Amino acid sequence: MNQCSSHRTGTACGSCEEGYTLSFDSVDCVGVDKCTTGQIVLVVTLSMIYWIVIVMLVFIVTYYHVGIGYVFAITYYYSILDILLSQTLYQSKVWFTAVTTMSSFVKITPQFLGQFCLVRNMSGIDQQFIHFAHPLAVSIIIAIICQSAKISHKFSSFISRGIIRTVCYLLLLSYTSVATTSLLLLRSLTFDNVNKVYTYVSPDIEYCRGRHLPYFIVAVLCTLVIVIGLPLLLLLEPFLNHKINFYRIKPLLDQFQGCYKDKYRCFAAYYMICRLVIIVIIIANPSNNNLSQFLLIFSSAVLTTTVIILKPYDSKILNIFDGLILQLVVLATLVPLADDVSQQLSTAAIIIAMILPLVLFIALELIVHKDTIGHKITTYFNPQPVTTTDDINETTMNDISIIIDDNMRKNATICEIPSNSSDATPYRNSFMEVMDQIED
Repeated sequence: MNQCSSHRTGTACGSCEEGYTLSFDSVDCVGVDKCTTGQIVLVVTLSMIYWIVIVMLVFIVTYYHVGIGYVFAITYYYSILDILLSQTLYQSKVWFTAVTTMSSFVKITPQFLGQFCLVRNMSGIDQQFIHFAHPLAVSIIIAIICQSAKISHKFSSFISRGIIRTVCYLLLLSYTSVATTSLLLLRSLTFDNVNKVYTYVSPDIEYCRGRHLPYFIVAVLCTLVIVIGLPLLLLLEPFLNHKINFYRIKPLLDQFQGCYKDKYRCFAAYYMICRLVIIVIIIANPSNNNLSQFLLIFSSAVLTTTVIILKPYDSKILNIFDGLILQLVVLATLVPLADDVSQQLSTAAIIIAMILPLVLFIALELIVHKDTIGHKITTYFNPQPVTTTDDINETTMNDISIIIDDNMRKNATICEIPSNSSDATPYRNSFMEVMDQIED
């Protein structure tokens, strides 16, 4: 008798029934009759729209100079929110869709495409491997934009200034998805009285053999370079910078570490390690809900207490903001317990968990960038008269002439510098003052 659900069958319900295939991004199997050309085109089109929206969001926050430090906590929160609320969300399709859609924008994984059919005979390892395509596609789009930007000098200068920050945002947003996918592809599964080892997401496929082997190699590389390598680099760099020259990647490291106090620069790896802890807890204990819930509550409380006590940021307001967000993480781990008390209480907790961090983040940006925002609003409603290029050049040359004349009267002449180096000092200083004023 088949005890599996959602048209699943086989060992540990790891495959779909005859005439069904695994959906694009959910545990359900859908009929192969849905795998039409029209639906495949729809999935690809929606994915491309999603990628473009992600790219636009990244460039917007880069354009407005939103530092990486301001989004560490908020991206961490929303990237694990669907995991923390998983037990409660599965009871309501509406809230499940709402939370997973919100989380998908900080994980570069379009989870709202779950029930669509992409290809026939899709296995669990195929489904997981497709998750690598989303960060890769976003990276390719950003690379194309950066290359195309060379056509416009103005846009090119903006891209060149913000490309390092853009790369950092991409690494930060894709970390949760890459880590989860890599660890799921690397996890093995064994059965009693069976000598073979199988993959966890496709229990009917042998581990590290056949179809799984290329996926295994890619997962190992991603784990070594991104999942473990990136946080390890950020963690150890402050202690190794006197022994190893990190000159070539220093701009990237500064984007991650610049918001912290000097003695806490290693905290740049903190939220990545926090993500990894949460992911490992869920993957290692998928069936033991009570143990997983206890570990989530305990680890979240420890991680929150660490930030509140140490206050690692240079900015006081960032320490307060991260402390509030991490306390909301602890509250989110308690939402499943509220479901046992009252359905209304659970629903109210989900709404608060979804909206409150976003409100706090908007308030933070308004406080920090109030001068910039006020200037842009004032400029919009009171535009300055347009000045032509000729006017600018004429004004600039007049200003330069006045500056040079004033300094020449003070110091006789800039060009006639005495041969004696000590006597030449004040004239050289005068010349440097002129150049500084011209640059201003």
